[in-house]
Amino acid sequence: MQIRVGGKQGDDTKIGKHGLGFNSCYHFTDVPSFISGDSFAFLDPQEKYLSQRGIRGHIPNNGIGGFSKKDQLIPFEGIEGMDFRSTFEGTLFRLPLRKEPSDITDSIFTTKKVRKLLTDIKSIVSSQFLFLRNIETIETSFINETTSPFQITSLWKAVITDLDEDIRNRRKYINNGIIKTFQLKIELTDNSGNKQEEHWIITNGAQQNPEDSKLQEYARKYRLRVLGGIATILKSSENIQDNFKGRMYSFFSLPDAINLPVHLNGTWAQGSDRGKLLIDKDDLPDIDHQKLGWNRYILLDFLPELYCKLLEEIIKLHKNKEIDLKDHPISKYWPFPSVTGNYPKCIVEYGFKVLQLVLKNDDIFQLINEGLPDKNDRVDVLFKFLPREQTLGFRDLLRNNLDELDIKSNPDLKLLIRSLPIWPTLSDPIQPDSKPALKPISCGYILPNKFQHYRTKKDSKIYLYAADDVRKCLIKLDVQERDVYSYTFEDVEFPNEYDYHYVNFLNSILDYGKVVKDLKDKPCFPTYNKKLKKVDQLYDINNSVFKTIFSGNMGMFLHNDLKYLNELSSIGFKYKVNQETFIICAKYIEKLGKKVNPPSDTRYRGFALIDYFYKNIDTLKFEEGMERFQFIPISKDLGKPYNLNHVRTNTLDCFDHIVLSKYKEVAWSQMSLIAEDVVPPKHVLQKYPTLGKPEVTIVIEHLRYLYMNLRVDDEWKTNWAGVFKNNVYEVYKWLEDECKENDIDLTEHIHERERLFLNFNKNQDPFDDDNWVSIKDLILNSQIDEDRYICLALQKYPTMLKSAGVKEVKRPDYKINVCLHNQSIIIGKAVFDLLFDQETSLNDIIFIVDEEEIKANRYMLAASSEFFQKEFSSANPGLIKNTVNDIKPNSMRILLRYLYGQDIDVAIKSLKIDSDTSKFVLYEDLLKLANSYELAHLKEMMELRLSRKITRSNVENMKKFAVTSGANQLKEFCDLYIITNHNL
Repeated sequence: MQIRVGGKQGDDTKIGKHGLGFNSCYHFTDVPSFISGDSFAFLDPQEKYLSQRGIRGHIPNNGIGGFSKKDQLIPFEGIEGMDFRSTFEGTLFRLPLRKEPSDITDSIFTTKKVRKLLTDIKSIVSSQFLFLRNIETIETSFINETTSPFQITSLWKAVITDLDEDIRNRRKYINNGIIKTFQLKIELTDNSGNKQEEHWIITNGAQQNPEDSKLQEYARKYRLRVLGGIATILKSSENIQDNFKGRMYSFFSLPDAINLPVHLNGTWAQGSDRGKLLIDKDDLPDIDHQKLGWNRYILLDFLPELYCKLLEEIIKLHKNKEIDLKDHPISKYWPFPSVTGNYPKCIVEYGFKVLQLVLKNDDIFQLINEGLPDKNDRVDVLFKFLPREQTLGFRDLLRNNLDELDIKSNPDLKLLIRSLPIWPTLSDPIQPDSKPALKPISCGYILPNKFQHYRTKKDSKIYLYAADDVRKCLIKLDVQERDVYSYTFEDVEFPNEYDYHYVNFLNSILDYGKVVKDLKDKPCFPTYNKKLKKVDQLYDINNSVFKTIFSGNMGMFLHNDLKYLNELSSIGFKYKVNQETFIICAKYIEKLGKKVNPPSDTRYRGFALIDYFYKNIDTLKFEEGMERFQFIPISKDLGKPYNLNHVRTNTLDCFDHIVLSKYKEVAWSQMSLIAEDVVPPKHVLQKYPTLGKPEVTIVIEHLRYLYMNLRVDDEWKTNWAGVFKNNVYEVYKWLEDECKENDIDLTEHIHERERLFLNFNKNQDPFDDDNWVSIKDLILNSQIDEDRYICLALQKYPTMLKSAGVKEVKRPDYKINVCLHNQSIIIGKAVFDLLFDQETSLNDIIFIVDEEEIKANRYMLAASSEFFQKEFSSANPGLIKNTVNDIKPNSMRILLRYLYGQDIDVAIKSLKIDSDTSKFVLYEDLLKLANSYELAHLKEMMELRLSRKITRSNVENMKKFAVTSGANQLKEFCDLYIITNHNL
């Protein structure tokens, strides 16, 4: 007896070949036994109980009462009618459970474990019938030890129902080249009365062994045959068909789960442990390449045809309404795993093999389509039966497993994959389709990586969604990449209005120079009001000048979401202020100002632009034409009285029609006054000195306005005569200066009979028409009593008058000689001689000084001193005598000369007082006299001169003198002198 060696090795029609089925019993027992027909067998591989590896014998046919080994046979008695008196039609196995570890295994099975195992088997028992040829019932029972005689109680029972001979024959006999399909209904009941029903469909078939000589030799060596089947569940009372997951079978189920909607059965080359079959990598160490080659042949070259046949039969049943499916059979039995993930590539390869055969199967397409479709249309016909999510799941499956598929050496497979409509297209981003159309690679394109898609024309190329993970897959399948230029100008449907997706698209294409260049004349650039314009019509909103000038007109700004501004500037985008854009801004402001209801900030816009002009005067030119654009803010109200006649409805004016404030009085009626906040700075006026300066014609026209309009205006006559006259003379003054500086000929502007000159002769009323004269009425240098005399006010503007054509009286060029004569010197000397004449009766005041009488004039003294004026104003007329003590006579004489108006030093010199001593005494006398007669200036002068003569030896005496003389400044000087020099 051979353990682990099959007894059917020589018969390729038998299912079992390896002894594996029986050897599995050693998981439970060390000493299995069985009865079959009229024979029995006891096995003891360890030779522990029977002293040998096994015993085999015939069953007695007259009972076992006298049989020597009856103790071993008693457990069989009564099971399934076994009475040991006739041949047993079947096979009974007895597996005494191992109670302790042995050399076979350490595993110990209890009754509880066995029952648990049987319960687990129950969940899959129905599917175990599918590929068996003879078994029709599977039942598990147990014997209750507490009953006597023992009773067998069924745990559960699975039975194939509705069997007939045709089905039995289809199950049992499998011939080469013949494919058979049949249905099985299986009923499973348990001891609680629960019933489960399942309806299966199976397709079996066989064929000659492969032509490959190595595979043929391998098949002969291991008694293999190309045989197999496909099965799937159609219906279940427990709805298990909704969560069906296919597995690999070798008549019974194997460990390999394939997640297909079918079970795959085949005569796989496998080890006695029925280990894993689905091995992808053929470079593993110690791999059996012949075994791998055989299994792949069964899977990829044989079973796909059976799948097609099974699918065809299911479609027929569905079409004839013999079965009820939630989904169309094409979808329900799609030959690929139903969930995404990485699967052995052989399963995915298998699916493609099936798909290739399905696409070639005319019978299937006649069943699912009205008429037989063209071969080029079959893929589309097939995929219309797949729900979108299933198609996308299939796409993801392919994407995850594409690297494992050998498409390089299999061009047919690559061609098939490229034809599958499983790749989502790029939908319109504005109206995104949650379910965009699915298209094949063969007719689709992809865009450059990271490129933003936009709406395309109806007749444009088809573009596939190509995110990073999908992109790699598409590229491997040779998808075509569309160049940006062709995509932009041939396929994209440019919108009429801005949208977010369009901006993203533009940012993508603006990185391509050739594209940018050819967008120049296309109105395709978005603004803030959602309209699209040509790029040369748009401005940069980030430029503060543009933002201010075009405020409110968002259609003039390029949308801020766009990048690549430098590139756009090369085709006309205005992103900085230059000569051209400055003029455009000026014209725009002018246009705003002329509106019936201009924006409230129009004046501010003008301010912003002119301010920019001033600040950039070195780069912007004041070129011809700019002076006529009305964008300069002006003073709208000039104040009274000007606003009585000067009304400006506009807030802006042009350089040609404005004047600076300093020219207000000479041109206000004809020109606008520039606003104070936009007066040109000094550096601007240095570069353009005539800016804001009126022309001569304007000033003369203003003069005419003053004469013809304001002169006869009652309001001006009553309240503003001074302002009117000032305006007239300001005009004359301006014309005077202009004529001097620029040699202007006013005869070209003023007619000789035009009365524009205010010449006060009749009266001083500037509004009196008689005071207004023409050039013909004036002669320069004429005298007041002469005809055509020019009044003093008008005489101040001779250059203007001459330029206007006024004639003048000219003095002849003749010199009259006059001798030198100084009357003031002659009179001064005569007065002094008279005042100091002691004999004249005109001197009526006598000062007695040191017994000497000195006469003086009462009126001269009163006129020169408030002290004497008070003294003599109340005195009687006649001679007055006044004694002066402690004074030298000459000191008194010098005082009188000083009071008469002679300089003090001249007076001293006239009396020939030269020595320092004499001067010192004189200064003291003059100080005492100044103090007595309240002559402050003379007193201070003498204090100053005496301070210069102070020494250390005389300072104390000088201080005492200062005190007695009331010379406070001199005293303070002496004190400081003493303090400063006390340490000497």
